[in-house]
Amino acid sequence: MGKRLKLKAFRVERGLNQFEMADKLHCSRATYAGIEAGTRGGGFWFWQTLQTAFNIPDEKMWALTKDND
Repeated sequence: MGKRLKLKAFRVERGLNQFEMADKLHCSRATYAGIEAGTRGGGFWFWQTLQTAFNIPDEKMWALTKDND
């Protein structure tokens, strides 16, 4: 499962839509949707904000960001 599918699964598991997720990450829905779809890169700021917003431990964050397609 690639990063984009993991990111979508992460969002869906928490019962959030793209607007709610984007709000938690302080970005626009279009930006979030692009990152989730893989058409836009999520820079360090994005992954750091995700980790902080959801209090994700480092080892789980590594698994979320690792691209193992």
